[in-house]
Amino acid sequence: MNRIKQIKLKHFKFFYGEVTIDLERQNALIFGENGSGKSSLYWALYTFLQSVFKDTPQNVQKYFQHNHDENLRNRFAPDDDDSYIKIVLEDDHKSITEKQISNSTVNTKTGTLIRQAVQGSELINYKLLSKIHDFKNPQQIDLFPIMDKEILPFINFRENLVRHDGIVGSANAQEWWDYIKPGMQPRGKMHEAPYQTFAVAVAKFNSELQFYFDSIVESVNEYLQKFKQPFTISFDIKNCTYDAFEEGSTTKRNHKTIAPNVFIHAHFNHAHIPEHKQKISRPHTFLNEAKLTAIALSIRLAMLGQKLSGVVAADTPKFLILDDVLISLDMSNREIVLDITLQEFTDYQQIILTHDRNFFELLRHRIKKFNQPNWKYIEMYEYEENGIPKPLMFESESYIGQAKNFIKNGKYEIAGNLLRKEAENIMKSFLPDKFRLGEYGQVKPLAILLDEAVKFSKQNDLNFQLFEELRGHVKFILNCSSHDSYDVPLYKHELLNCLSVIEQIKEIKNEPFLKRGEQVEFELKTADGMDTYKFEIQLEDDFRLLKEPGKDSVISKGMVNYWVYKNGVKTTASIQHKQDTLIKMYKACFDSSDKTKNADFWEEIIITSTGQLLKTERKF
Repeated sequence: MNRIKQIKLKHFKFFYGEVTIDLERQNALIFGENGSGKSSLYWALYTFLQSVFKDTPQNVQKYFQHNHDENLRNRFAPDDDDSYIKIVLEDDHKSITEKQISNSTVNTKTGTLIRQAVQGSELINYKLLSKIHDFKNPQQIDLFPIMDKEILPFINFRENLVRHDGIVGSANAQEWWDYIKPGMQPRGKMHEAPYQTFAVAVAKFNSELQFYFDSIVESVNEYLQKFKQPFTISFDIKNCTYDAFEEGSTTKRNHKTIAPNVFIHAHFNHAHIPEHKQKISRPHTFLNEAKLTAIALSIRLAMLGQKLSGVVAADTPKFLILDDVLISLDMSNREIVLDITLQEFTDYQQIILTHDRNFFELLRHRIKKFNQPNWKYIEMYEYEENGIPKPLMFESESYIGQAKNFIKNGKYEIAGNLLRKEAENIMKSFLPDKFRLGEYGQVKPLAILLDEAVKFSKQNDLNFQLFEELRGHVKFILNCSSHDSYDVPLYKHELLNCLSVIEQIKEIKNEPFLKRGEQVEFELKTADGMDTYKFEIQLEDDFRLLKEPGKDSVISKGMVNYWVYKNGVKTTASIQHKQDTLIKMYKACFDSSDKTKNADFWEEIIITSTGQLLKTERKF
């Protein structure tokens, strides 16, 4: 199943410049203070998914064109800069798909992936839920105006739309309604096939809408029971009509579509309420905001559950995106909703956004309580760079992200302490044990770790100057005892330099690759092609896969034992020892060979235990 690997935004709403949000196919809990761009992220995802329903690319591109009245570009963005929303999807087999909507490119309608994602997903924000409160006293709550463009895209009927022009559409409810809503253009004659086909579509739309709400009402009331609400609801559907008789006439028709109504009625089954008073036709006149929110949320959760029952194919991308949906609920009902989403919708990639710090911490606690490891915790704040407001985003448990926030707020000493912790974390994961650990297995102090990092990076042809520069920051930036007499403006400047160095170091990919004790091998023929030499190499160190930006990945240097066989016969009585890299060992032998094998060691060295080429384990 495809899940979101990255969200890339450029000059969209609050997002100035290019911003990449790495989700790595995980769920995300995002805290954003007011004005930080949290809602801009929600609307980016909404706009991206909704693009599949636009009839022309131009109706999507307008959101990114600086001279269009409906554009959603960041107001600080230069007019000649591109603006876009890109979503990078990755499936279970690590296959990548990138889709984009921008001022120049709209490819979300190419193929079926994004349309499937829309039909398998739910996006809910507090504004949508609050619309159920917006009806006046004489009115009934009518869901259908709220559903158009907001909910219908996420509903699938049981059969595909058949149009009067012969085109067969999808089962998506929004597509059905977009076809019916404007009526026939032009209106046909009632006895002709196109008119009759259109009339059939209207009738089927009504029956499918009725069937859909009949299929979810029981689930809605089950959720209301979970929310400990003392009432149930029912839906009263008034059919959509087309070309009906005008009021008071039996001959003149209106030639237009009248939208259906989906009225909500509440029912109090209470011993102290007489039966004739138990039905409430206008719930908003009797129920408070929290109870109305419970109704709206129960409806949306029931809609989501209906998809899980088999309407959506198992491999369809499924996203559940919630933006401050619980702000009107009390804490006990918030916990109920959280338990429902965490336990019942595990098949969905969830993105939950909130501006409430207490709720953020509550949900983080509950996620850990349910032992769900595949979550990222992200914080968003507003900050200025060169006078331009931008979102500051970082993983909540990241020292470097917190340090950026404290620098922004002028709390430099705290930032310096956090950068020290980040530097220690990097060194602990960056260095192999023989560089990282002391004689008795203890982790070496930061200053010594940085000395070892310089040595390790030189050994493996990495940019050792970065580690030397970070080592230079230890005394004044990363050493808390030196801060009292430090010049504040200079200290801030040094902090930013230190931050920059750490971020550059973090861009060096460094992962365990081959473990100590593993064996690899390769064969080559002599230059005259007469003899075959086989090299068996046993690793005496843990070898790492390293990659600097813009360079090819390399395998770290380490100690090896090796044996050499000539034409199948061992040439030495004992093992040989060497401190080297696999590429240098292979190249030295290849240069003396007949060169019939591949010069690239990735293509020729075999992992003995699996029989697979070394390249099969190369992640980057």
